[in-house]
Amino acid sequence: MKAVMGGTMATLVVALCSVASAAETRPAGASFGGASCAIAPAAMSRGVTVAVGQGAGGRAAGRMRPAAQVTRNEKADVTFELRQSADGGAEVTAGSGGLQVTKTVGSTGDFRLQLKTDRDTVTIDVSGKGTRVHRGRAVVDLSRQRPVQARQAEARRLLAESDAVLQYRGLADALMAADDRSPSAMAVIIGDAVLGVLAGDVGATRRTAQFLARVGDRNRRPVGMAVDCFTVMETRMMEAWNDYGACWVSVSSNPLANLYQQMCAYRWVVQVESYWFSFVSCSGLNL
Repeated sequence: MKAVMGGTMATLVVALCSVASAAETRPAGASFGGASCAIAPAAMSRGVTVAVGQGAGGRAAGRMRPAAQVTRNEKADVTFELRQSADGGAEVTAGSGGLQVTKTVGSTGDFRLQLKTDRDTVTIDVSGKGTRVHRGRAVVDLSRQRPVQARQAEARRLLAESDAVLQYRGLADALMAADDRSPSAMAVIIGDAVLGVLAGDVGATRRTAQFLARVGDRNRRPVGMAVDCFTVMETRMMEAWNDYGACWVSVSSNPLANLYQQMCAYRWVVQVESYWFSFVSCSGLNL
C-alpha cells in the first residue's frame, strides 16, 4: 500500500513539473506582439464595452509598455485592464466595489494573485513546485513534493475570515453566471479554482474546469478574430478537463484521496494558466 501511495504521489509531482517544462519550451505565445491573429475585445464578452487605456509604465529594458485593454462587465460590476507585465508576462487588474485584484501570469503557467480591500490583503503564488499563501504577516508554504495535511489546514484557517477572498469568489461566480469568456474574466475565474482548493471547496475546480471546457456555439465567433486562436484554446481547455477527470478518478480510492485530488487540481491550474497565456499571446490583444 505504501509503495502504491508513494508511486501515485511521485506521478503527480512529475506531471506538475512536466507541464511547466512543456509550457516553457512551447514556441507559441512566447511573448506579446508577435500575434498570428487580431482580436476585437468588445466581442469577447456579452455586455462588455471597451476603451483603450492611455497610461503606460516602463519595462525592465526601459521600453514603453503597450496601453492596457480596458473592459467593463456591467452584470458583474467589474472593470478589467489587461496588459503586458514588466517581465513579459500577462497582467490582469480588476476593480469591483472595494475589491482590487491583480493577477500576473507567466508562459509556464506560474502566477501571482493579489487581492486587496481596505482592511485585508492576500497574495497567492502558484507554480508547479508549490503554493505560497500570504495574508498580513502570516505565510504558509505548500510544497508539491512533500504535501502535509496540517499545512493545508493552516492555509484554510488563514483564508477563512478573509473579506478579500470572500469578495473575489463572489466576483468569479458572477462572471460565470454572466457567461463572460473574455480573457480577463477567464483569468479571474481560473484563480477562483485555486482559492476553492485552499478553502476546502472540493467542487470548485470541477465547476471551473467544466465552465472553461464547455464549447460554445460553433457558428458564433468573436468578430475580427481568426478562428485558430480561439479554437486551439477551446481544444486545450477540453483536454485539460479530461486530464483532470482522469487524475481525480485514479486517486479516488486512495486513503489520502483528498490530498491527491488537490494535487490533481493544482496540476490542472498550471495547465490552463499556460493555455490562457498562449491564447492571449496568439490573439495579440494589441498589447
